[in-house]
Formats: sequence, C-alpha cells, structure tokens
Amino acid sequence: MMEKEDPGPSRANEKAEVRVIGITYNLRRCAAGDEPDDRYEEYDCIETVQSLKDTIEAFGFKVVLLEQNDFFFDALRQTKPDFIVNIAEGLGVMRGRESQVPAILESLGIPYAGSDSVACALALDKWLTHHMLVSAGLPVPTLFMFSEEGDLWTQGQIFSHHREYIVKPRWEGSSKGVFADSIVRTHAELAERVRRIWERYRQPAIVEEYLPGIEITVGVLGNRPPQVIGLMAVNPEPTDDGHSFYTLEHKRNWKQKVRYAPPEALGEEIRLSVSRDAVRCFQFLELKDIARIDFKLDRWGVPKIIDVNPLPGLSEAYSDLPILYRLSGGRYEELVRGLLSEAFARYGLSWPYLVEVKLPYAEY
Repeated sequence: MMEKEDPGPSRANEKAEVRVIGITYNLRRCAAGDEPDDRYEEYDCIETVQSLKDTIEAFGFKVVLLEQNDFFFDALRQTKPDFIVNIAEGLGVMRGRESQVPAILESLGIPYAGSDSVACALALDKWLTHHMLVSAGLPVPTLFMFSEEGDLWTQGQIFSHHREYIVKPRWEGSSKGVFADSIVRTHAELAERVRRIWERYRQPAIVEEYLPGIEITVGVLGNRPPQVIGLMAVNPEPTDDGHSFYTLEHKRNWKQKVRYAPPEALGEEIRLSVSRDAVRCFQFLELKDIARIDFKLDRWGVPKIIDVNPLPGLSEAYSDLPILYRLSGGRYEELVRGLLSEAFARYGLSWPYLVEVKLPYAEY
C-alpha cells in the first residue's frame, strides 16, 4: 500500500498558539550582464533579513529563514512554520510577482502577515491602481500609458494638459526606472524616455503629471480599523535642473542625497489630509496589516497619491517605513510587534508571549 504524500503545512488542525515563524524573502544579488543593473533592487540584503529575524526571536518565537528559490517548497514542508512574515518581492519581471509567495501560502493554508495575493498584484501595477483610486474619489495625478509606438502619436498631445511629466515603468518599485532625466517637457523627450522604459524593462511606460511639491510618505498599520502610525516628508537632493523627486540614485545614496523631516515639519492640515486619504486608500484596496502610502504635493499644495506599497521595506537602517516610524516617536521593535499582533488577531491566533500593542500617533 502506497503511503500518502505529505501535502505540507496545513491549517486543518491548527494550533491556537504560534511558536515557529518563517520569514520569506528574496536575497539581493548582482544583475547578469544582459540585465538592467537595477534588476534586483527590490530584493533584501542579508542584514535586513537577519535584523528582522533577531527582532522576532527576541519576542520568544523560533524563526526559520525561507528564501524563495528552487528549494522553497521543500523548506516549507520541512520546517512547517505556524506563521509567515513575508517580505519576498517575487521572482521574474512580470507584474504579478509580488503575489507569488502570498498565493503559495494561501494554497497551503499557512497564515501570513500582510496583504493577500490579489492586493499585492494590483498595487504593483501603477495603471490599475490609478484607476481604482480614481473610482474611489481619491486624489491622484493625471496619468497616461504608452505601450507601443502608435501611442506616441495618438497620445502625443498630452502637453496641452500639463507642462511637465515624469516617465516611469508600469510595474516596478524601489524607484527602478526613475532617473534624473525622467522629467519630460517636449514630445521628443517623451518619445526617448518612453522607449527607454520599453527597451530596459520590457513593459509599458507610465507618463505621470509631474508634481513639484514635497513628497510625504505615510505608514498604516492594523485592521481594526487601520491607523496611521507615522509620516514624514522626504526631501531628495534636487536634480541639476532644479526638480525634486525620488530617483534610483537617491535610493542608492540616501545618506548623502535625501533628508527626512518628522511630522511636525508639516502643517496640521497637510498631516490630517494625507492621514485620512492613506487610511481610505488602505481600506478601498482591501490591504491588510501594514502598508506605506506615498504622496506628493501639486502646484497648489494639494497632496496626491503617487504610490501604494502593501509590501513595504522593513530594513531598520534604510527603509522608509521604519524611518518614518522612528521619526514619529516609535521603535523598530514596536513596529514589528505591531505587525505580528495585528496579523495574529486577523487570523484568530493567540499571542503566547506578549501583551497587546499600543499604537502611537493614532491622533493622525
């Protein structure tokens, strides 16, 4: 008689308490010769993974590391984690890559922190996210998509709407594809930058109304209901022509090229506006547990949503969410503990080691 194959971790006979937590991740590596040099920009360095592991272990959990690679499924079956903290960006270059690990965990019945596979796939696609937010009545910049040569002629009159635009890839994060010369003012510049996106990233180009004001990023945590846990102004070093926007170079050299300002540096009206819209965005897109929502002010000082990240970086050293949380009065350990607490509560799992987390800055 043949033995039944082990189906892997299952929640059919789920234990009430979580003892073993897995961290799923992609490890940053150098791009191959035929790949863009920012190919693996979104992936985490081992120091980030280790810092997160140490923080969770300090809460009393056993932590196993689960890199998304050829041995990923075997590792899941062997380690049988009770719960997953997912920071994996996914493999390949297609727009659904951030949903890969959540979809696998859903199919195996393993509970995890963060948004589900549908929300992760949607939020990475700037074009679809834009139209969802428009339908919700949330403030967003004017946006056009260029997929083929014909679009450069049928949509070539966009400068009658706005004088300047910024050109980005349709489904990339971590400022990939955003360079110091990504601002365009003429049809010739537009065509050149759009074709660069096509050739470098093999995907449509998004052409977005350039917003000249400051950038603000907002952290949202929880589900009962979600709350703003902090925010900050992001002030990148201006380009040679005086524009201020977050580029790949700023991300790579953030210590020298970016200044962060705490919530108090922003007016009360702005803080209330971005906090309200961040929570509305979080709820409308049905995000879960944690997210970072990015805004930029237009020429009249109105904040508009320019990016939604349901899988925010968790590097204590350089990721925006931990930095804004720290500038808003919190500590990294509290942020991670809050993420676990909210996700556990959503699944009805018990917390064997720690008391309920008290979130700061709920008044936003």
